[in-house]
Amino acid sequence: MDRSNLFAPDTFSGKCAIIAGGGGDFALAIALGFARGGIKKIALLDNDDALEKAATLLKKEGAHAIKVAVDLSNEEALQEAIKSLYLKGGEIWDILVTASGLFIGSLLVDSKLEDLERLMQINALAVLEISKLIAKGMIERRYGKIIHLGSSATYFGTPGSGIYAASKVVVNQLTQTMAVEWGPHNIQVNTVCPTVADTKFLRFVEGNARHAELREKVKERMPLKRLLKVEDVAPIVLFLASDGSQLINGAIIPVDGGSRLLST
Repeated sequence: MDRSNLFAPDTFSGKCAIIAGGGGDFALAIALGFARGGIKKIALLDNDDALEKAATLLKKEGAHAIKVAVDLSNEEALQEAIKSLYLKGGEIWDILVTASGLFIGSLLVDSKLEDLERLMQINALAVLEISKLIAKGMIERRYGKIIHLGSSATYFGTPGSGIYAASKVVVNQLTQTMAVEWGPHNIQVNTVCPTVADTKFLRFVEGNARHAELREKVKERMPLKRLLKVEDVAPIVLFLASDGSQLINGAIIPVDGGSRLLST
């Protein structure tokens, strides 16, 4: 079942959205959901070649995609990209979704400082930079919905995920602080934390002998006993971006099938 069209076709009518990390699987599902919910202008920020594919799919849904190719780890390039975005798309952006993410696995004793720095730059600092630049316009208009994609790795310790989880914990704290600071301006900020999903990241190891083993381990630690799909996450993001979530602010929402409850 395609759950990206659970919302009425006029749910987001008249709204405009920005999705950072727009070339990823989660981002694409969210973007398609927005388009089917009535958004006609969606900006996609990423350095991923998948931007073209996303733009083509959005066009089929009747939405115009503004593609902004940018290195999310480069602060100056990111600032220039946001400036160009306003020039291309106007000054009104109602919804921001930050869906960019980088994973580098390493046991802590083998971890490298440069890996942590890169994780922090893409997973946390880029989120802050994009959010504050877009929030300025939202503050002026006294309206905004900001949704970040976090990670269920922030709920418990997992060998090999320490430095990645650390970067995602920053997003959780930023979410709560943004919610407090920007809430008085009628801006809601929330984070959705999915577990390991059946995305291109997991499929990257399709030919690896550990792929099947990894899938089974993920399912085994989840009470619902099934692998997360991008379609499980998109509707939650869409709800948070809709007018149905008016009093949800500063929430860190797990989408993990209850796996965090079995972490001990």
